[in-house]
Amino acid sequence: MDPAAVADQMTQLDGSAVPGQTAPVGPPPPAQPPAPPAQPPAQPPVGGVDYAAYAPTAAGFPSQAPPPPPGAPVGPYDPVPGGGYPAPDAHGYNGGGYNYQQQPGYYPGAPVPTAPKQRNPVMLWGGIIGGVLAIAIVIGLVVLLKPSPKPAPNPGPVANSSGSTGVGGDNGGTNVSPAPDTNTGGKATFNVAWSAPAPSNTDVSNQLLGIWGTDKYAVRVDGDGVKAYNLTDGRPAWNVPVPSGSKEVCSASYTSNSKNIAAVAFNTGDYDCSTIGAIDLTQGKLLWTVKATADRLSQPTLSVTDNVVVVGGNAVAGLNVSTGQPAWQYQPRDKDCTMRARAAGSQIAISDRCYMTSGPKSQLVIVNADSGKPVSTPITLTGTIEQVDSVVQDKPLVLLITNGPQGDYILPFDKDNKPGTQMSVKEPGADSLRLTGQDTANTKNVVSGSTLYVQVNPTKPAINAYDLNTGKRLWAASPGTGSGSDIRIVAGTDKDGKVRAVVSQGYDKPARLVTLSPTDGSMTDIGTIANPNGKYDLETSTSAYFVSDDGNAVYAFRRSSSTDGPLTKWRK
Repeated sequence: MDPAAVADQMTQLDGSAVPGQTAPVGPPPPAQPPAPPAQPPAQPPVGGVDYAAYAPTAAGFPSQAPPPPPGAPVGPYDPVPGGGYPAPDAHGYNGGGYNYQQQPGYYPGAPVPTAPKQRNPVMLWGGIIGGVLAIAIVIGLVVLLKPSPKPAPNPGPVANSSGSTGVGGDNGGTNVSPAPDTNTGGKATFNVAWSAPAPSNTDVSNQLLGIWGTDKYAVRVDGDGVKAYNLTDGRPAWNVPVPSGSKEVCSASYTSNSKNIAAVAFNTGDYDCSTIGAIDLTQGKLLWTVKATADRLSQPTLSVTDNVVVVGGNAVAGLNVSTGQPAWQYQPRDKDCTMRARAAGSQIAISDRCYMTSGPKSQLVIVNADSGKPVSTPITLTGTIEQVDSVVQDKPLVLLITNGPQGDYILPFDKDNKPGTQMSVKEPGADSLRLTGQDTANTKNVVSGSTLYVQVNPTKPAINAYDLNTGKRLWAASPGTGSGSDIRIVAGTDKDGKVRAVVSQGYDKPARLVTLSPTDGSMTDIGTIANPNGKYDLETSTSAYFVSDDGNAVYAFRRSSSTDGPLTKWRK
């Protein structure tokens, strides 16, 4: 059984129809970071790159302030005596706070007339937009994936030794000839175009960390490295393995920039992920690596603009996107302050905790990614260890804050970065909402306008909608009661700002691709999605779904290494 599904089962809302809020309990423990995989076998340099030449030689910015004076309290938000940050414990905590798997952001459709199109925060399947990418929703999964203008001729099924259609010979993926669209009522049928081959490492702990894309490639990031697949046929295009001296990739930027540059953090041992690298997605090349700080970063969040790679954790800085050299460093407001930062898109949310200061003990500030300068008035935090947990959406900004005086809460901002009304993540009779952020490659929530859409409990699957202005639940949409039925939110929104979902109808039936009405959650069919092998379900609990900008293709990225392959494409 998928570990993430089990976690959902235990922690998400049960679909209760009782609206409203209550004082939330403390945050559920986050997922434990994956164990470092075995060092992959030596591989030839990719694109002629000699990784030894990229061994970090200097810190991208200096070490942060020293630990607090003797007697100062030490907690999950504070420095560990003796310096450095330990490996996470059984609950995923360490001196730097939570350790989350890399993922993306969210912003879907709201009950407003013809909302502007929201691009997929994880993959903008459509053109490169100049300047800063205004992303709309998820999972780290990243971007600029465009549908091929003229699909290459389909060579037809490839038979394997057992005679069934599957990965065979030196063909990188399974090519299935599309069947005629026999669906009635004008609805489309999405047939399997290809499935990328399963990786050699099928360890379930090798989790999806990020998704990027270009007009030619779909790019997957996991602990083993960065792998690209051709959009036309699913064949492997290039691979950037973990460089010498590093054990694994531990996080990835939510998106790439307009020049197809993205970023990753490498674990060099003891969960020290302070070595940052830039990846050119057009060439499939590691451009540079640099040790960004002398402090240990257990799992930093990363963001890439056209100018800088931003590193957010217990240290915060910008690195020149072309060279990796320091562009700016964010200084804590006092020498005895510790920080927790979450980077996404063009902004970074930074919370701190300070000692020996006359000002607030803790506060939250929003910082511009290119300049490193604050763009908001500091917000005082009053909880004992209150801090920013994740960026749910970057524009407009929506944050998840943990350990507030009344428990965890969602904090929305307007376009001018002025905070709105806090919304509790817990409602009567249900457990806390488990939200994914833009540092997570698996989409469980999307924001559009002033509405937050959240995927909840797999034992009683549903998508709930909440008004961010009031915190009230608006409606819940469920897939039905049939055996194997499930519903999974799709990253991003359609051109009208509506949220989409994949509805599984059972193990031997095709799934439905639907839009959800922003007013009542009613479903409108877009079409059916064929099962990849004709008889099993779509592994909805282990996949992150995306739809191309033109609506003609559906993609499913497997959240862990799988014998069924890491990526499948369906096309009308």
